[in-house]
Amino acid sequence: MKLLGLVLSVSLSLSLSSCGYQPVHGGASTPHLSVVLSESKVPDAVASDEVLAGVREEFARAGALSSGTAYPRCEVEILRVDEAAEGIAATPGGGGQRVPEARATRVGLVARAWVQKAPGAERERDTGDVRAFETVAMAGDARGATFRHSDALRAAGRRLGRRLASRIMGLPSANED
Repeated sequence: MKLLGLVLSVSLSLSLSSCGYQPVHGGASTPHLSVVLSESKVPDAVASDEVLAGVREEFARAGALSSGTAYPRCEVEILRVDEAAEGIAATPGGGGQRVPEARATRVGLVARAWVQKAPGAERERDTGDVRAFETVAMAGDARGATFRHSDALRAAGRRLGRRLASRIMGLPSANED
């Protein structure tokens, strides 16, 4: 009888113990949040809309999206667009010299988000600056380059929005620098 009691108490204690993992922000679940643009410091409105669409998409996937602009809400600030040359090659230039020319461009967006529970309340779950990049090959003409650049900026914006939402919900995400 004592052996049976010991087995039951050990199995009960093992079943009640947990692995110790908890959400990053300590909440049991993320409340339903609406998504609004706090401020955009970039001239491309479509890229800003893609960031918001990415946040909404990720919240909807997790069942944490609320419609409208009611509180609590996730506020997003689009900070800047980053560009850098990728795949630089030496090409013939004027005067017989070789000059560097980009073969691709790395286009990215930087933004941050936070949760606002009520008007005038303090920011919660601030993500800090988060960035996402997309690399696009250089086009032969200006029109093609414009379209490729815009497409890359929209793709980076959507990915950035999903990463912001993941951080708000306390989910781990890879760092992209």
